[in-house]
Amino acid sequence: MKISDFCSRLEDRLATRAAGEGRIELVVQAVHKAFNVRPDEVALFTLDGATSVLCFLWPLKLRSSGFVPLSSSDSLAARTARDNRPYLNNRFASAQHASIFESIRLSNNQIGKPEPIQKIISAPLSIKGDVKGVIQVCRKGSDPAKAGPNFSPEELDALAEIARSIARYL
Repeated sequence: MKISDFCSRLEDRLATRAAGEGRIELVVQAVHKAFNVRPDEVALFTLDGATSVLCFLWPLKLRSSGFVPLSSSDSLAARTARDNRPYLNNRFASAQHASIFESIRLSNNQIGKPEPIQKIISAPLSIKGDVKGVIQVCRKGSDPAKAGPNFSPEELDALAEIARSIARYL
């Protein structure tokens, strides 16, 4: 399926849902399937313009765990929002980044230490140039090979198009 068709179908489905968690869950389900990642490898942030922080919408467990200041120099989400452009990093685990949220167990069933993010793509949720938030898709694993294949520039472009489509619904 072409990305434009995917986005059109997703927008149609989002338009029928009331604002809130139902829309968030629909986006996460569609995105995790499209990129062949787990639901906990998708992150959604909303920008609180009054306080200049990114607040988690997804994963739900991180919603109450904190926020990311837009001024953070170690956060890819903050950089994505500040620069209003998408990013791809297939060596994310070795890059300096804010890793505090990676240490939080997202499931009560999780055994052992949470896996680190190895690879990531990130895109702004913006409407007419105004950033409303950020969407990220990552691949986690104990090492890059176990995390799965590298993200491609085409996948980054696809995420950026999805982000443009869903921005007004979140």
